[in-house]
Amino acid sequence: MKTLDEINAGFIGAGAMGSVLLKTALGVMAAERIFVTSKTGERSGRLASELGVNKAADNGSLVERCDVVFLAVKPAQFPDLLSEIAPFSAGKILVSVAAGITLASIRGALSSASPAALVRIMPNIAAAVGQGMTVLAIEETPPGPEGASALECAALVSGILAPSGRVERLPEDLMDCVTAISGGGPAYGFIFIEALADAAVILGMPRAAAYTFAAQTLKGAASLVLESGLHPAALKDSVCSPAGTTIEAVCTLERGGFRAAVMDATLRAARKSRALARKISGANRRAPCEK
Repeated sequence: MKTLDEINAGFIGAGAMGSVLLKTALGVMAAERIFVTSKTGERSGRLASELGVNKAADNGSLVERCDVVFLAVKPAQFPDLLSEIAPFSAGKILVSVAAGITLASIRGALSSASPAALVRIMPNIAAAVGQGMTVLAIEETPPGPEGASALECAALVSGILAPSGRVERLPEDLMDCVTAISGGGPAYGFIFIEALADAAVILGMPRAAAYTFAAQTLKGAASLVLESGLHPAALKDSVCSPAGTTIEAVCTLERGGFRAAVMDATLRAARKSRALARKISGANRRAPCEK
C-alpha cells in the first residue's frame, strides 16, 4: 500500500467543507498531488488557481488519477455521483463526507464490480483553523487497495486529515449522534458566544471586545475539559463560589431549561440525520444515542 508521501488525493466538491478538507491536505501533501473538481467547475478552478492544485477535467478522470478520493457533495447528489465514478473506483479509497449516507448504501451503489475501500467521515467547520473534530467510520470486510486492511486505509485517511485537529474512529452506527454533536456543535457554540457577547454589550462593553472575551472564554473552558481530564461538573463547581455571581448565573440557566434545551436540540438533530439516511438510501436504522 502506498504511503502518504506517495499517494494522489482527489476532492469532488469544492464547497465550504470540501475546500476546508483540501486545504487540510495541503498541510501534509504537495499541491501537485492534489486534484479537485466541482459541479460547475468555477469553484474548483478558483481553488486550483489560488492553491496550485490540479483541476481535473471531470469526476471520472479525477478518480482514475487518485488513490484517495473525498466525496464532498450534497447527499442528494450521491446517487448520480456514484454511478459516474463506479467504473473508475476499483482499488481506490473513497471517503464520504455526506451526512446520512451509509457505507452499505455506497457499497451497494458501486456494486461488487467496483471494490473500493470505503471510509465515512464527519468533520466540522473548526477544521478550517486546525481545531476540528473529525470522526471516521470504516467498512470492515472488503480488502482495501493492494490487500490493505480497513484499518490501514483509515490510518492513511487520518494522516491526510491530521492538520484539521482531532481525528477519532467510531462505529458507523454512532454517526447520526456524531452529526448532531460535533458536526452541528459549532453552531450551538456560536449562538452561546453571541448571546454572551450581547449581554456584555448591554453591560457596556464594546462589541468587538465582547466577541473576543466570549469566544476566548468558551475556548478556554473547552481546553480545560480536554487537557485536565476532569469532569465538566467538577470544573463548573470550581468556578462557583458560595453565594457568588457564577452560581447565581448557573441557577438562572437551570431555571431557563438550558441543559434540557441543548439535549433536546441535539437529539432532534440526530433524528434529522437518521431521517435523511432513510430518505436517500432507504436505510432503516435506529440512532443508538437515543432511547
